[in-house]
Amino acid sequence: MDLGNKNLNDLISKDNNISKAAAQRIINGAEVDSFVKLCEKSEFLFDFIKEKINEKLFNAVNSDNFENIFKFIKIYNQDFEDFIIKAWVRFADEDLTDKILEIFETGTDEEKAYAAGYFYHINDPLALENLRKCAFSDFEPLAQNSARALAKFNDREVYNKAVEIIQSGCDDFEKYRYVNFLISYGDKNAFNILYDYLENTYMKGFAASSILYLKSFDEIIKDGAQDKAAKIFDIILSAYPEEISLDTVFDFEIFEFVKFLSNEITVGILPESYIKRLLLKTKYKFNLISREDIYTFDLNKDVKKEINLISEFLNTLQIDLFQGFEEEFKTEDKERVLEAFDTVLNFGKKEFSLNIANIVNATEHEDVIAEGIKILKVFDGLSQIKKDEILNKIENENIKAIVLSAFNQ
Repeated sequence: MDLGNKNLNDLISKDNNISKAAAQRIINGAEVDSFVKLCEKSEFLFDFIKEKINEKLFNAVNSDNFENIFKFIKIYNQDFEDFIIKAWVRFADEDLTDKILEIFETGTDEEKAYAAGYFYHINDPLALENLRKCAFSDFEPLAQNSARALAKFNDREVYNKAVEIIQSGCDDFEKYRYVNFLISYGDKNAFNILYDYLENTYMKGFAASSILYLKSFDEIIKDGAQDKAAKIFDIILSAYPEEISLDTVFDFEIFEFVKFLSNEITVGILPESYIKRLLLKTKYKFNLISREDIYTFDLNKDVKKEINLISEFLNTLQIDLFQGFEEEFKTEDKERVLEAFDTVLNFGKKEFSLNIANIVNATEHEDVIAEGIKILKVFDGLSQIKKDEILNKIENENIKAIVLSAFNQ
């Protein structure tokens, strides 16, 4: 890959002497333009290459060229903040801390993000006021680094404010930055607060993915909250790939959770039909993603491979996932019923038409009625519906029009 100039290309050379010399030239010459080019190319570099670059640049910093580091901080890049912050920490003393405190007072958001990262390692109480002030910055790297540093101080003032706002009745969009604060702060005791938020927000994909950056599926399961893990997984599946990037299959350890579910079918902690519905939803979603290039063309090969492995695993699973599936229609959880409807439709399982008709005839939920009618129309099963009784139950005129249209076509 061409990174834009000789020094950068040498920096990623497999020859240790060449890469070491390139790093020395970049730091000695305070080559800010090279750093800008490097940041522009960062999304195309593998993580192990970024780690190598950080290591080489950090090792190139010495007492003679240390001041040059400050010329790089006008450009912030999360992938390459380590070499700057680690260099500061390596040479930390009272004078340097005072200088970085001044940056935290008067610098740009990019410069302040580096300063907040420094105070994660150097817990000077003089930084607390600015860390609190920047904890909800619109510039997310600054907010994240400030939250992480406040956690190291064990400072709860801003934490308590974030919890209070998340639990308040204010707009969901306003809560966004406070949820991000709790994730960056990293106190796993915030799980229940965030799960309650998940239950009540319309931004469910964001809430579910945020929780998994605080606490993994494995940790949630070990805490005995399998039901919550299952619901989070259900929401993540719904949000793939439009709302949540497929790159997160590794971050969230999706394959491991799928295997966990497949082993849980006979355990009895979660309803068998619920687990089977989740596995069917995963199977349908990942089969679709793996065969359609539109979803995977911009993913790296490791992510594509993982998606294919999940798909292959479910396609070869020696379990009848539709056996006993009708139990899923009997739950009082409306969302689970709607998801069961989708599963039956996606797999074209007409044999469940009577189950759907019975629910439509009995339910008072207008959205369940509308979805059931839509599926029965596809399955040629509308004769099983008590049309007049159904229409009398519907008060929403738009839904009534949709249902009438299904019967009249």
